[in-house]
Amino acid sequence: MRSFRLFLLTCCLFAAGMAQAQTFPDDSITKKFDAWRKQALQEKVYVRTDRSGYVTGELMWFKIYCVDGYRNRPMDISKVVYLELLGEGNEIVLQRKIEMANGFGTGSMFVPASLSSGNYALRAYTNWMKNFGPEYFFHSTISIVNTFVKTSAPVAKANSGYDVQFFPEGGDLVAGLHSKVAFRVADATGKGIIFRGAIVDEKNDTVAHFKPGKFGIGHFYMTPAAGSKYRAVITDQSRRRSSHPLRDVKESGYVMRLIESNDVITVDISASSQADNYAPVYLFTQSRESIVSKEVRQIQSGKATFRINRSSLPAGITHITLFDKNLQPTAERLYFTRPSSAMTIEGKTPMKIYSSRQKIRVDINSGSDANVSVSVFRNDSLPVAGQSNLFEYLWLSSDLKGAIESPEYYFSANDTTVASATDNLMLTHGWRRFAWSSVLKNKPSFTYLPEHQAHIIRGTVLNQQGQPANGVLTYLAAPEKFVRTYGSRSNSKGEVQFEVKDFYGNKRIYAQTNWRVDSTFRIRIANPFSEQYAAWPLAPITLPPAISKQLLERSVAMQVQDIYYRDQVNHFLPPGIDSVQFYGKADEIYNLDDYTRFPIMEEVLREYVPGVMVRKKRDGFHFMVIDKLNKSLFRDDPMVLIDGVPVFNADKVMAFDPLRIKRLEILDKEYYEGILALPGVMSFFTYANDLGGFPIDERAVQMDYDGLQVQREFFAPKYENTSDKQLRLPDHRTLLYWNPLVLTKKGETSAIEFYTSDVPGNYTILVEGISKNGEAGTSSNNFSVTKLNP
Repeated sequence: MRSFRLFLLTCCLFAAGMAQAQTFPDDSITKKFDAWRKQALQEKVYVRTDRSGYVTGELMWFKIYCVDGYRNRPMDISKVVYLELLGEGNEIVLQRKIEMANGFGTGSMFVPASLSSGNYALRAYTNWMKNFGPEYFFHSTISIVNTFVKTSAPVAKANSGYDVQFFPEGGDLVAGLHSKVAFRVADATGKGIIFRGAIVDEKNDTVAHFKPGKFGIGHFYMTPAAGSKYRAVITDQSRRRSSHPLRDVKESGYVMRLIESNDVITVDISASSQADNYAPVYLFTQSRESIVSKEVRQIQSGKATFRINRSSLPAGITHITLFDKNLQPTAERLYFTRPSSAMTIEGKTPMKIYSSRQKIRVDINSGSDANVSVSVFRNDSLPVAGQSNLFEYLWLSSDLKGAIESPEYYFSANDTTVASATDNLMLTHGWRRFAWSSVLKNKPSFTYLPEHQAHIIRGTVLNQQGQPANGVLTYLAAPEKFVRTYGSRSNSKGEVQFEVKDFYGNKRIYAQTNWRVDSTFRIRIANPFSEQYAAWPLAPITLPPAISKQLLERSVAMQVQDIYYRDQVNHFLPPGIDSVQFYGKADEIYNLDDYTRFPIMEEVLREYVPGVMVRKKRDGFHFMVIDKLNKSLFRDDPMVLIDGVPVFNADKVMAFDPLRIKRLEILDKEYYEGILALPGVMSFFTYANDLGGFPIDERAVQMDYDGLQVQREFFAPKYENTSDKQLRLPDHRTLLYWNPLVLTKKGETSAIEFYTSDVPGNYTILVEGISKNGEAGTSSNNFSVTKLNP
């Protein structure tokens, strides 16, 4: 007996020694995670619109925030954000490219009368964000009412069914292991429903009952049996039943269970296989791509326990991942640490009641130096889908998968009910911005580059067989006054990329190869907008008869503004464009109207352009620019441009009517632009900078292409004296003020001023902003406007 006790003690000491000897595999997990997060920069985009509901014919004003995905600080990496309005079935309604500076961008969209009444998805993203999937894009819902078309009541779908999902804690149902299973049941619009449910096995024996808490979300417990099949029977409030299978039960594996206490989070691990006894398991905890903790334990008697100090967890979502003995991720769940508070920010008026056409001052104060947007609009009964504010989005919605119903609820109170609902949310909306398989391979691959300097136009060069062609030099340009000509050589996938500068508004672009060298290739320009879509359910819009008066008032207000103030509303600010050609100042400039006009191009060049020699060879005309630096002729033809578009056929230039040419610029030196090496430049300019009818080679890709949006100036009339107030022009504005770029200082008051309109009612002042340190805040206040003096 004594020998047996000694043997047992030796085994225990050996097991304890093994436990002490285990260390966390930093080379396999930590270093690879570090390497990945350094390369996989994360961006978050948030869009604040001036309001959430519109009638057709109005302008939608917006401000875009682009922040560091880890610390929520404004980030000046991407210079372009793609904004889209999508209808049912991801139908593309509107698309814009918005210029960004220092992490902020502004713009507007006209809501056309061609849109039908309904809810629409507003989504936004950068080019870099396309590497990580559409679930990572910003999404919100915008309500639009077409007051010119009678809207019928929404028709219920005949067999819409419910979206029923189950999420075992940690990821899997494992035979014989007691498991917590979260669930979410929503209707076709994404809203959670009230129901009761039961889990039954293949014998129809009930193993668990459940019902939801908030928003159709909740959890239950069960111990699955090996080889059993389970399904959920759902009974809604209309007593309609439906059956939904649970995921298959694994014969072996791990189950994770998280238990909260005041100071410690306990993570219990259960293993199903006896073969896992004394095998190491590793718990890796990270939040916002920062490593919180990493520990190793041994499975003993099918169990292992980890403890995490709650004080060590930063605000926001924490990812807790279990790795098995083979260093493969086998279980994961999320945990939310509520931020202590939002940035204090407020906009207040000295009075609560104002008369029409009266000046209003709004004093804005914030708890930090911040970049703030301010909108002032009339409250009405129009249906509004609503959106989360900046604080809620950055801390919660942006880090979870899918639409979050009523995100404000999870910040409403700090009690056990909200905490329980929040944890159910973590279990049902779990998501990370990366796949562990990509991290552990340590070979991140990114298709899309960040647009750090300017918008990037992408394309593919194809050969005659339609296959990607490697090593082909391509050119892209758009006719304009200040020419920008770009070159790109195709890679092994045939891809070309042109980083275009000063590219605003709609342009006609030309993409081509040098047909004298590469005559058999064609170029296909890629769609700059993402063609991948995340699930974003849109509820049908409901317009009760009681709001017909408000709809009429809003529609009349829109039409009055359009009739009387169209020119002011459609005033656009000129973009800051570099007024120098891409090749700099030309060495020779010929304004042809200063000379005798000849009807033949050859005469023009021979008579008064001494810097260019014209030669005719067997294959046609050639231009030879005199290299004044080396006092010789360039061996190769110069780059010939018509309004910035490359021309590789000198015969066409010689046949073109010189009376359509206003100016010719000559660069008599070698010039390098990106990968382009230019042996001199001959740059022709037409009078309207529109090619003047010059026949560009038919092999060139020609297409209209929208550049960055030109900024519209927000218009609001001023009534500074009695005569202004007595003007007979009606003022039916319901959006009194919009300013997306108000800068505040901590401890100081920033004042803004505007005038009320002729429309009485209750108005909201919505103020939202973010500090340099990533502190976000939102607030609203109200005042009233009456036609009578207060």
